[in-house]
Amino acid sequence: MRQRSTTLARPSAVIPLLGSMRGYRPGWLKRDLVGALTITALLIPEGMAYAQLAGAPPQAAFYACPAALVLYALLGSSRQLVVAVSATVAVLSAATVSALAPSGSAHYLALTAGLAILAGLISLLAGVLRLGRIAQFFSPSVLTGFVFGLALVIAMKQVPKLFGLKGAGEGFFEQLWFVLTHLPESHLPTLLVGASCLVLLVVLERISERLPAALVVLVLAILASHLLGLQARRVAVVGNIPAGLAAPRLPDMKWSDVLALLPGACGIALVAFAEAIGPARMLGARHGYTVNANRELIGLGCANMGAGLFQGFSIGCSLSKSAANDQAGARSQVSSLVAAGLTLLVALFFTPLFRALPEATLGVIVVVAVSGMMEVGELRRLFRMRRPDFLVAMAALLGVLVFDVLPGLLLAVGLSLLLTIYRASLPRLSELGRAAGTLDFVDMRHQPSAHPLPGLMVLRPNEGIFFANAESLREEILERIQRSPRPVRTVLLDLEATTDLDVPGADMLADLHEDLETQGVTLLLARALAPTREMMERTGLLEKVGRDHLYPHVLSGVVDYLARYAPYAEEERAFFHDGLHRLETLAEEVEDSMPAEERDQLERMRQKLRQGESVLEEPRDSGPH
Repeated sequence: MRQRSTTLARPSAVIPLLGSMRGYRPGWLKRDLVGALTITALLIPEGMAYAQLAGAPPQAAFYACPAALVLYALLGSSRQLVVAVSATVAVLSAATVSALAPSGSAHYLALTAGLAILAGLISLLAGVLRLGRIAQFFSPSVLTGFVFGLALVIAMKQVPKLFGLKGAGEGFFEQLWFVLTHLPESHLPTLLVGASCLVLLVVLERISERLPAALVVLVLAILASHLLGLQARRVAVVGNIPAGLAAPRLPDMKWSDVLALLPGACGIALVAFAEAIGPARMLGARHGYTVNANRELIGLGCANMGAGLFQGFSIGCSLSKSAANDQAGARSQVSSLVAAGLTLLVALFFTPLFRALPEATLGVIVVVAVSGMMEVGELRRLFRMRRPDFLVAMAALLGVLVFDVLPGLLLAVGLSLLLTIYRASLPRLSELGRAAGTLDFVDMRHQPSAHPLPGLMVLRPNEGIFFANAESLREEILERIQRSPRPVRTVLLDLEATTDLDVPGADMLADLHEDLETQGVTLLLARALAPTREMMERTGLLEKVGRDHLYPHVLSGVVDYLARYAPYAEEERAFFHDGLHRLETLAEEVEDSMPAEERDQLERMRQKLRQGESVLEEPRDSGPH
């Protein structure tokens, strides 16, 4: 208890930034400043564009991003990850709020801010409750398909802007059909602006990864808009963006609004975490520090709460800005803190410069940014490597396109859970055999040279035993006995993978013992961990199977089995010969340093092996058979 209090009292345990700043070198400051400039150069155009994806005005990005950058830098465990704006999260926000309020209305903006706060609270609570392991239950294959589909939805929302079309409908296919059928009505000046920006942005990104291509295109588009009078030519522009910052306040919402936003908030918290934890761990491994999943939940949660309190919108991790920050040489969270300050300066003094920015330019920036989310290569790899993974990825992709974003997210989460349950429920059994010349028992599928001992079947449930797979494991074990080319006298179950046996699992083992007993087959158990053994005691399983049939090691059970029968097979002769030789060598090496209990166990095993070897030396019964 004292240790826990000491840990919580450490400032670095509450604010990871303090821990990462230990040993900070003056030479790193230059790299962090370059990283900050790079983040800001990417953040300004993308932030304005993603604000529109969320259904908020462009200035909402300047409200949300500084708070998010600062809070994540203080409380997140990654030193290079940039948490500010995310196209995925912005679209999820719009999909949630648009069903509750007219887009652009005061109520819509209040709900958007409230959604960010609610998603942040959920993420913060998950981090405090140490639920960081939920990331491993979100299938990467399903996430690949979901993000790909979401990227298509995001891009399709921007396409009408590039052609100067309005009233494109709601769903992906409805928007696609609208664009295809209204191409003749495209506004030529807008189309030229969009095409020029698209070509220039792609070319600049290919020239140099470190060049802030989006910012360059944004500046050139503003200059062209002024020089060519694009607004007079009916090219849609951003218009007036109020300078300054929004004061922090709680959004005006009712409890009914909170309940209506709750499903979307859960989805945003889950997706934001799933989107961030992979890049965060990758960057941590690259720079030699550990990323804590629970701290990531807390950092993301507080960042979202800050964005909402400052009347912004839901935020998340930006992979492109994180990669650019890392490539710029950033060594700590200082780059995010300085980027927050630079973004504040832009919000206070430079927003009037964006008045003439064409909407088509923002659309192009979004399309190019999300194109990196369309991982065609990863889908091809899934298709080549494992078709079921490819099929669930495509199901998640099509779910987003057909059913829209939130239903698509629910489908993706449902598929991940179903995959987890399905794989856990499969009777994954390994049959173990003795590796030649050793006392090691290994999976015979991976080492074909390993052989079973006659009459003994050694099996290991690889996923552990619990309610979802208990019955299928029992059926599989009985079927293997029936299919065995040799008669089976004894089944030895290696329970090492069963970390926490539940009641249905214990009941299954009791039923299996009875089934085998009726067939004249003995059930032995080995390597039961302490929680598993306690459950076996409470359920009476140990009494049914027999305490003398539970062994600390597989080898102990094998030796005991062989000592009970007259062994004449070649495999058994080799086992005793190799076993005695190996045990004698082991005893000479470590016996003096072993505890008394282990020395006694070693001596008992040697005696059993000698007993078996002495049986081998007895003359065979030459009577009639």
